[in-house]
Amino acid sequence: MHTMHSAAEALLRRSRIRSAALIAIVGLIVVGTACAMAMLWPAPDELPRQPAGAGATSTVVTARVTSATMGACGASPPSAEGDAAASDAAASAGTDTCLRAYASLPIGQTVTFSLDPMASQAQDIRVGDTVRLIASTGYGPDGGEPVYAFYDHPRGGKMLAVAIGFALVVVAVGRVRGALALAGVGIAVALLATFVLPAILAGRPAIPVAIVGAVGIMTVVLYLAHGISHRTTAALFGSIFGILFTAVAGVAVTHWLRFSGIASTEEAGLLIAVPGLRMNDLLTATIVIAGLGVLNDITVAQASAVWEMRALNPGLEKRRISRAAMRIGRDHIASSIYTLVFAYTGAMLVVLLLVSTQPRDLVDLVTSEQIAQEIIRTLIGAAGLVLSMPVTTACAVLFVPAHDTSGARLPGA
Repeated sequence: MHTMHSAAEALLRRSRIRSAALIAIVGLIVVGTACAMAMLWPAPDELPRQPAGAGATSTVVTARVTSATMGACGASPPSAEGDAAASDAAASAGTDTCLRAYASLPIGQTVTFSLDPMASQAQDIRVGDTVRLIASTGYGPDGGEPVYAFYDHPRGGKMLAVAIGFALVVVAVGRVRGALALAGVGIAVALLATFVLPAILAGRPAIPVAIVGAVGIMTVVLYLAHGISHRTTAALFGSIFGILFTAVAGVAVTHWLRFSGIASTEEAGLLIAVPGLRMNDLLTATIVIAGLGVLNDITVAQASAVWEMRALNPGLEKRRISRAAMRIGRDHIASSIYTLVFAYTGAMLVVLLLVSTQPRDLVDLVTSEQIAQEIIRTLIGAAGLVLSMPVTTACAVLFVPAHDTSGARLPGA
Protein backbone atom coordinates (compact mmCIF):
# COMPACT_ATOMS: atom_id res chain seq x y z
CA MET A 1 0.00 0.00 0.00
CA HIS A 2 2.85 2.32 0.89
CA THR A 3 4.52 1.52 -2.47
CA MET A 4 1.36 2.42 -4.40
CA HIS A 5 1.05 5.67 -2.47
CA SER A 6 4.68 6.57 -3.18
CA ALA A 7 4.21 5.83 -6.90
CA ALA A 8 1.12 8.04 -6.99
CA GLU A 9 3.03 10.88 -5.29
CA ALA A 10 5.87 10.52 -7.79
CA LEU A 11 3.43 10.70 -10.69
CA LEU A 12 1.77 13.72 -9.15
CA ARG A 13 5.11 15.45 -8.70
CA ARG A 14 6.10 14.78 -12.32
CA SER A 15 2.71 16.06 -13.48
CA ARG A 16 3.18 19.31 -11.58
CA ILE A 17 6.68 19.77 -12.97
CA ARG A 18 5.35 19.16 -16.49
CA SER A 19 2.56 21.68 -15.94
CA ALA A 20 5.00 24.31 -14.70
CA ALA A 21 7.29 23.69 -17.69
CA LEU A 22 4.41 24.00 -20.16
CA ILE A 23 3.21 27.21 -18.53
CA ALA A 24 6.72 28.64 -18.83
CA ILE A 25 7.02 27.61 -22.50
CA VAL A 26 3.62 29.02 -23.43
CA GLY A 27 4.45 32.19 -21.52
CA LEU A 28 7.65 32.56 -23.56
CA ILE A 29 5.68 32.03 -26.78
CA VAL A 30 3.12 34.68 -25.81
CA VAL A 31 5.73 37.22 -24.67
CA GLY A 32 7.96 36.54 -27.68
CA THR A 33 5.07 36.90 -30.10
CA ALA A 34 3.92 40.12 -28.45
CA CYS A 35 7.46 41.60 -28.56
CA ALA A 36 7.95 40.60 -32.19
CA MET A 37 4.58 42.09 -33.08
CA ALA A 38 5.50 45.33 -31.33
CA MET A 39 8.79 45.51 -33.26
CA LEU A 40 7.10 44.87 -36.59
CA TRP A 41 4.05 47.07 -35.95
CA PRO A 42 4.03 49.96 -38.45
CA ALA A 43 3.44 53.59 -37.65
CA PRO A 44 0.45 55.19 -39.43
CA ASP A 45 2.69 57.48 -41.49
CA GLU A 46 4.59 54.47 -42.87
CA LEU A 47 1.60 53.15 -44.78
CA PRO A 48 1.64 53.97 -48.51
CA ARG A 49 -1.05 56.26 -49.84
CA GLN A 50 -2.17 56.46 -53.45
CA PRO A 51 -1.58 59.98 -54.82
CA ALA A 52 -4.45 61.76 -56.50
CA GLY A 53 -3.99 61.84 -60.26
CA ALA A 54 -3.56 65.13 -62.15
CA GLY A 55 -5.57 67.15 -59.70
CA ALA A 56 -8.65 64.98 -60.11
CA THR A 57 -10.61 63.91 -57.08
CA SER A 58 -13.14 61.10 -56.77
CA THR A 59 -15.79 60.33 -54.21
CA VAL A 60 -18.31 57.52 -53.92
CA VAL A 61 -21.96 58.59 -53.66
CA THR A 62 -25.23 56.70 -53.32
CA ALA A 63 -28.09 57.30 -55.74
CA ARG A 64 -31.44 55.79 -56.75
CA VAL A 65 -32.00 54.87 -60.41
CA THR A 66 -34.96 56.73 -61.91
CA SER A 67 -34.52 55.69 -65.56
CA ALA A 68 -32.54 52.93 -67.31
CA THR A 69 -32.58 52.28 -71.06
CA MET A 70 -30.39 50.56 -73.62
CA GLY A 71 -29.13 52.55 -76.57
CA ALA A 72 -26.27 52.96 -78.99
CA CYS A 73 -22.97 53.63 -77.26
CA GLY A 74 -22.02 57.29 -77.44
CA ALA A 75 -25.61 58.43 -77.96
CA SER A 76 -27.16 61.11 -75.82
CA PRO A 77 -28.70 60.01 -72.51
CA PRO A 78 -32.28 58.77 -72.54
CA SER A 79 -35.10 60.93 -71.38
CA ALA A 80 -35.48 61.04 -67.64
CA GLU A 81 -39.12 60.17 -68.21
CA GLY A 82 -38.21 56.87 -69.95
CA ASP A 83 -40.11 53.96 -68.48
CA ALA A 84 -39.26 50.30 -67.77
CA ALA A 85 -41.14 49.08 -70.86
CA ALA A 86 -38.93 51.17 -73.12
CA SER A 87 -35.89 49.85 -71.29
CA ASP A 88 -36.95 46.21 -71.81
CA ALA A 89 -37.61 46.82 -75.50
CA ALA A 90 -34.23 48.44 -76.04
CA ALA A 91 -32.44 45.67 -74.11
CA SER A 92 -33.01 43.30 -77.03
CA ALA A 93 -30.47 45.26 -79.07
CA GLY A 94 -27.10 43.78 -79.98
CA THR A 95 -23.91 43.78 -77.95
CA ASP A 96 -22.99 47.23 -79.33
CA THR A 97 -25.53 48.86 -77.03
CA CYS A 98 -24.76 50.56 -73.73
CA LEU A 99 -26.95 51.11 -70.70
CA ARG A 100 -27.68 54.79 -70.03
CA ALA A 101 -29.38 55.79 -66.82
CA TYR A 102 -30.58 58.71 -64.72
CA ALA A 103 -30.18 58.52 -60.94
CA SER A 104 -31.29 60.80 -58.13
CA LEU A 105 -28.80 61.79 -55.41
CA PRO A 106 -29.92 62.16 -51.77
CA ILE A 107 -29.76 65.96 -52.18
CA GLY A 108 -32.35 65.71 -54.99
CA GLN A 109 -29.95 66.34 -57.88
CA THR A 110 -30.38 64.13 -60.96
CA VAL A 111 -27.20 62.72 -62.57
CA THR A 112 -26.48 60.36 -65.46
CA PHE A 113 -24.14 57.40 -65.84
CA SER A 114 -23.59 54.67 -68.42
CA LEU A 115 -22.27 51.12 -68.70
CA ASP A 116 -20.39 49.70 -71.67
CA PRO A 117 -21.75 46.59 -73.47
CA MET A 118 -19.83 44.08 -71.32
CA ALA A 119 -20.69 45.77 -68.04
CA SER A 120 -24.33 46.22 -69.03
CA GLN A 121 -24.63 42.48 -69.62
CA ALA A 122 -23.06 41.67 -66.25
CA GLN A 123 -25.01 44.23 -64.21
CA ASP A 124 -28.77 44.00 -63.81
CA ILE A 125 -29.71 47.64 -63.15
CA ARG A 126 -33.38 48.48 -62.89
CA VAL A 127 -35.47 51.52 -62.12
CA GLY A 128 -35.72 51.92 -58.34
CA ASP A 129 -32.36 50.27 -57.61
CA THR A 130 -29.97 51.92 -55.18
CA VAL A 131 -26.49 52.12 -56.71
CA ARG A 132 -23.09 53.49 -55.73
CA LEU A 133 -21.48 55.88 -58.19
CA ILE A 134 -18.02 57.36 -58.48
CA ALA A 135 -18.19 61.13 -58.85
CA SER A 136 -14.98 62.45 -60.47
CA THR A 137 -14.13 66.13 -60.70
CA GLY A 138 -11.15 68.20 -61.72
CA TYR A 139 -10.57 66.97 -65.27
CA GLY A 140 -11.47 70.17 -67.08
CA PRO A 141 -9.53 73.48 -66.97
CA ASP A 142 -12.00 74.91 -64.48
CA GLY A 143 -12.91 71.68 -62.73
CA GLY A 144 -16.23 71.34 -64.55
CA GLU A 145 -19.23 69.33 -63.48
CA PRO A 146 -18.66 65.94 -61.83
CA VAL A 147 -18.61 62.90 -64.11
CA TYR A 148 -20.47 59.91 -62.69
CA ALA A 149 -19.65 56.25 -63.30
CA PHE A 150 -21.19 53.08 -61.93
CA TYR A 151 -19.18 51.63 -59.02
CA ASP A 152 -21.16 48.88 -57.31
CA HIS A 153 -24.42 47.80 -55.70
CA PRO A 154 -24.66 48.53 -51.95
CA ARG A 155 -24.82 45.21 -50.14
CA GLY A 156 -23.58 45.98 -46.63
CA GLY A 157 -26.97 45.47 -44.99
CA LYS A 158 -27.60 42.17 -46.76
CA MET A 159 -24.14 40.87 -45.89
CA LEU A 160 -24.71 41.85 -42.26
CA ALA A 161 -27.96 39.87 -42.29
CA VAL A 162 -26.14 36.80 -43.65
CA ALA A 163 -23.41 37.19 -41.02
CA ILE A 164 -25.97 37.47 -38.23
CA GLY A 165 -27.77 34.37 -39.53
CA PHE A 166 -24.48 32.46 -39.59
CA ALA A 167 -23.64 33.58 -36.05
CA LEU A 168 -27.07 32.49 -34.79
CA VAL A 169 -26.62 29.05 -36.35
CA VAL A 170 -23.15 28.65 -34.82
CA VAL A 171 -24.31 29.73 -31.36
CA ALA A 172 -27.46 27.60 -31.53
CA VAL A 173 -25.47 24.46 -32.33
CA GLY A 174 -22.13 25.20 -30.65
CA ARG A 175 -23.50 27.16 -27.70
CA VAL A 176 -20.68 28.61 -25.58
CA ARG A 177 -17.97 26.99 -27.71
CA GLY A 178 -19.58 28.38 -30.83
CA ALA A 179 -19.75 31.88 -29.38
CA LEU A 180 -16.10 31.69 -28.31
CA ALA A 181 -15.13 30.46 -31.79
CA LEU A 182 -16.88 33.47 -33.32
CA ALA A 183 -15.00 35.74 -30.92
CA GLY A 184 -11.77 34.07 -31.97
CA VAL A 185 -12.58 34.66 -35.63
CA GLY A 186 -13.23 38.32 -34.87
CA ILE A 187 -9.88 38.66 -33.11
CA ALA A 188 -8.10 36.85 -35.98
CA VAL A 189 -9.64 39.20 -38.55
CA ALA A 190 -8.70 42.17 -36.38
CA LEU A 191 -5.07 41.01 -36.19
CA LEU A 192 -4.94 40.56 -39.95
CA ALA A 193 -6.46 43.99 -40.57
CA THR A 194 -4.51 45.94 -37.96
CA PHE A 195 -1.13 44.16 -38.01
CA VAL A 196 -0.43 41.73 -40.86
CA LEU A 197 -1.72 43.80 -43.79
CA PRO A 198 -0.41 47.21 -42.61
CA ALA A 199 2.98 45.75 -41.65
CA ILE A 200 3.50 44.20 -45.08
CA LEU A 201 2.35 47.39 -46.84
CA ALA A 202 4.73 49.41 -44.68
CA GLY A 203 7.68 47.38 -45.96
CA ARG A 204 8.19 44.99 -43.06
CA PRO A 205 9.51 41.57 -44.18
CA ALA A 206 6.45 39.61 -45.24
CA ILE A 207 7.53 36.18 -43.99
CA PRO A 208 8.33 37.18 -40.37
CA VAL A 209 5.14 39.23 -40.30
CA ALA A 210 3.12 36.23 -41.50
CA ILE A 211 4.77 33.89 -38.96
CA VAL A 212 4.28 36.27 -36.03
CA GLY A 213 0.71 37.03 -37.08
CA ALA A 214 -0.11 33.33 -37.58
CA VAL A 215 1.33 32.31 -34.19
CA GLY A 216 -0.53 35.15 -32.50
CA ILE A 217 -3.79 34.22 -34.20
CA MET A 218 -3.46 30.51 -33.36
CA THR A 219 -2.58 31.22 -29.73
CA VAL A 220 -5.59 33.46 -29.20
CA VAL A 221 -8.02 31.33 -31.19
CA LEU A 222 -7.04 28.00 -29.64
CA TYR A 223 -7.11 29.06 -26.01
CA LEU A 224 -10.21 31.20 -26.45
CA ALA A 225 -12.27 28.55 -28.26
CA HIS A 226 -10.98 25.43 -26.49
CA GLY A 227 -9.94 26.64 -23.07
CA ILE A 228 -6.61 26.70 -21.24
CA SER A 229 -5.46 23.11 -20.87
CA HIS A 230 -2.67 20.71 -21.76
CA ARG A 231 -4.82 19.50 -24.63
CA THR A 232 -4.97 22.98 -26.15
CA THR A 233 -1.25 23.42 -25.56
CA ALA A 234 -0.53 20.23 -27.52
CA ALA A 235 -2.61 21.58 -30.39
CA LEU A 236 -0.75 24.91 -30.20
CA PHE A 237 2.66 23.23 -30.37
CA GLY A 238 1.59 21.18 -33.38
CA SER A 239 0.19 24.31 -35.05
CA ILE A 240 3.38 26.30 -34.48
CA PHE A 241 5.41 23.47 -36.00
CA GLY A 242 3.12 23.48 -39.03
CA ILE A 243 3.45 27.27 -39.39
CA LEU A 244 7.25 27.19 -39.20
CA PHE A 245 7.55 24.26 -41.58
CA THR A 246 5.25 25.92 -44.10
CA ALA A 247 7.27 29.14 -43.96
CA VAL A 248 10.65 27.40 -44.39
CA ALA A 249 9.40 25.09 -47.13
CA GLY A 250 7.64 27.98 -48.85
CA VAL A 251 10.82 30.07 -49.00
CA ALA A 252 12.90 27.15 -50.28
CA VAL A 253 10.46 25.92 -52.91
CA THR A 254 9.30 29.26 -54.29
CA HIS A 255 12.91 30.41 -54.74
CA TRP A 256 13.95 27.05 -56.19
CA LEU A 257 11.14 27.26 -58.77
CA ARG A 258 12.07 30.89 -59.49
CA PHE A 259 8.60 32.29 -58.87
CA SER A 260 8.37 36.04 -59.28
CA GLY A 261 5.22 36.26 -57.18
CA ILE A 262 3.52 38.23 -59.97
CA ALA A 263 1.04 35.98 -61.73
CA SER A 264 -2.05 38.17 -61.96
CA THR A 265 -3.05 41.75 -62.67
CA GLU A 266 -3.87 42.21 -58.97
CA GLU A 267 -0.33 41.25 -57.93
CA ALA A 268 1.14 43.50 -60.62
CA GLY A 269 -1.10 46.35 -59.47
CA LEU A 270 0.00 45.82 -55.86
CA LEU A 271 3.66 46.02 -56.86
CA ILE A 272 2.97 49.28 -58.71
CA ALA A 273 1.16 50.69 -55.68
CA VAL A 274 3.86 49.51 -53.23
CA PRO A 275 7.11 49.28 -55.23
CA GLY A 276 9.24 47.98 -52.36
CA LEU A 277 7.30 44.74 -51.84
CA ARG A 278 9.14 41.45 -52.29
CA MET A 279 6.42 39.57 -54.13
CA ASN A 280 8.13 36.19 -53.82
CA ASP A 281 8.18 36.50 -50.02
CA LEU A 282 4.59 37.71 -50.11
CA LEU A 283 3.68 34.46 -51.90
CA THR A 284 5.17 32.46 -49.01
CA ALA A 285 3.29 34.66 -46.52
CA THR A 286 0.01 33.84 -48.25
CA ILE A 287 0.82 30.11 -47.96
CA VAL A 288 1.37 30.50 -44.20
CA ILE A 289 -1.87 32.43 -43.62
CA ALA A 290 -4.01 30.32 -45.96
CA GLY A 291 -3.33 27.08 -44.09
CA LEU A 292 -4.30 28.28 -40.61
CA GLY A 293 -7.91 27.10 -40.72
CA VAL A 294 -7.22 23.50 -41.69
CA LEU A 295 -4.14 23.41 -39.45
CA ASN A 296 -6.26 24.43 -36.47
CA ASP A 297 -8.79 21.76 -37.38
CA ILE A 298 -6.38 18.82 -37.49
CA THR A 299 -4.29 19.76 -34.46
CA VAL A 300 -7.33 20.26 -32.21
CA ALA A 301 -8.88 17.02 -33.47
CA GLN A 302 -5.69 15.04 -32.77
CA ALA A 303 -5.31 16.41 -29.26
CA SER A 304 -8.98 15.77 -28.52
CA ALA A 305 -8.72 12.20 -29.81
CA VAL A 306 -5.87 11.45 -27.38
CA TRP A 307 -7.76 12.92 -24.43
CA GLU A 308 -10.98 11.08 -25.26
CA MET A 309 -9.17 7.74 -25.56
CA ARG A 310 -7.58 8.32 -22.17
CA ALA A 311 -10.96 9.18 -20.67
CA LEU A 312 -12.64 6.07 -22.13
CA ASN A 313 -9.86 3.73 -21.04
CA PRO A 314 -7.89 5.14 -18.07
CA GLY A 315 -5.55 2.16 -18.01
CA LEU A 316 -4.57 2.29 -21.67
CA GLU A 317 -0.83 2.53 -22.32
CA LYS A 318 0.42 5.69 -23.98
CA ARG A 319 1.97 3.63 -26.79
CA ARG A 320 -1.42 2.21 -27.71
CA ILE A 321 -3.01 5.66 -27.44
CA SER A 322 -0.38 7.00 -29.83
CA ARG A 323 -0.97 4.24 -32.38
CA ALA A 324 -4.75 4.70 -32.25
CA ALA A 325 -4.47 8.48 -32.53
CA MET A 326 -2.16 8.14 -35.54
CA ARG A 327 -4.72 5.94 -37.28
CA ILE A 328 -7.38 8.59 -36.64
CA GLY A 329 -5.01 11.28 -37.87
CA ARG A 330 -4.28 9.48 -41.13
CA ASP A 331 -7.99 9.34 -41.92
CA HIS A 332 -8.33 13.01 -41.01
CA ILE A 333 -5.36 13.97 -43.18
CA ALA A 334 -6.92 12.37 -46.23
CA SER A 335 -10.10 14.43 -45.90
CA SER A 336 -8.17 17.60 -44.99
CA ILE A 337 -6.02 17.35 -48.12
CA TYR A 338 -9.19 17.14 -50.18
CA THR A 339 -10.42 20.24 -48.37
CA LEU A 340 -7.26 22.18 -49.25
CA VAL A 341 -7.18 21.06 -52.87
CA PHE A 342 -10.82 21.82 -53.58
CA ALA A 343 -10.72 25.11 -51.67
CA TYR A 344 -7.83 26.35 -53.82
CA THR A 345 -9.40 24.92 -56.97
CA GLY A 346 -12.68 26.68 -56.26
CA ALA A 347 -10.90 29.96 -55.61
CA MET A 348 -8.97 29.59 -58.87
CA LEU A 349 -11.85 28.27 -60.98
CA VAL A 350 -12.27 31.43 -63.06
CA VAL A 351 -8.53 31.62 -63.74
CA LEU A 352 -8.45 27.92 -64.65
CA LEU A 353 -11.31 28.41 -67.09
CA LEU A 354 -9.61 31.44 -68.61
CA VAL A 355 -6.20 29.87 -69.13
CA SER A 356 -7.81 26.67 -70.42
CA THR A 357 -9.17 28.63 -73.37
CA GLN A 358 -5.65 29.43 -74.52
CA PRO A 359 -3.99 27.09 -77.06
CA ARG A 360 -1.40 25.54 -74.76
CA ASP A 361 -0.53 21.93 -73.98
CA LEU A 362 -1.27 20.55 -70.52
CA VAL A 363 2.34 20.52 -69.26
CA ASP A 364 2.92 24.13 -70.34
CA LEU A 365 -0.37 25.15 -68.74
CA VAL A 366 0.33 23.45 -65.40
CA THR A 367 3.91 24.76 -65.16
CA SER A 368 3.01 28.36 -65.99
CA GLU A 369 3.52 30.59 -62.96
CA GLN A 370 -0.14 31.53 -62.75
CA ILE A 371 -1.20 27.91 -62.19
CA ALA A 372 2.04 26.57 -60.69
CA GLN A 373 1.81 29.07 -57.82
CA GLU A 374 -1.53 27.65 -56.74
CA ILE A 375 -0.32 24.05 -57.09
CA ILE A 376 2.75 24.73 -54.95
CA ARG A 377 0.65 26.70 -52.47
CA THR A 378 -1.57 23.65 -52.08
CA LEU A 379 1.30 21.16 -51.85
CA ILE A 380 3.28 23.11 -49.25
CA GLY A 381 0.18 23.80 -47.18
CA ALA A 382 -0.75 20.12 -47.31
CA ALA A 383 2.78 19.07 -46.35
CA GLY A 384 2.70 21.34 -43.29
CA LEU A 385 -0.68 19.93 -42.40
CA VAL A 386 0.49 16.31 -42.74
CA LEU A 387 3.61 16.81 -40.62
CA SER A 388 1.78 18.73 -37.91
CA MET A 389 -0.39 15.67 -37.25
CA PRO A 390 2.31 13.36 -35.78
CA VAL A 391 3.89 16.29 -33.92
CA THR A 392 0.55 17.17 -32.30
CA THR A 393 -0.09 13.50 -31.52
CA ALA A 394 3.32 13.12 -29.86
CA CYS A 395 2.79 16.28 -27.78
CA ALA A 396 -0.72 15.21 -26.78
CA VAL A 397 0.43 11.72 -25.72
CA LEU A 398 3.25 13.30 -23.72
CA PHE A 399 0.96 15.83 -22.03
CA VAL A 400 -2.10 13.61 -21.46
CA PRO A 401 -2.80 13.11 -17.74
CA ALA A 402 -1.18 10.10 -16.11
CA HIS A 403 -3.09 7.63 -13.97
CA ASP A 404 -2.00 5.79 -10.88
CA THR A 405 -2.34 2.00 -10.48
CA SER A 406 -5.85 2.40 -9.11
CA GLY A 407 -6.97 4.10 -12.33
CA ALA A 408 -7.61 7.54 -10.80
CA ARG A 409 -6.68 10.47 -12.98
CA LEU A 410 -3.92 12.67 -11.66
CA PRO A 411 -3.87 16.46 -12.09
CA GLY A 412 -2.49 17.94 -15.23
CA ALA A 413 -5.38 17.92 -17.70
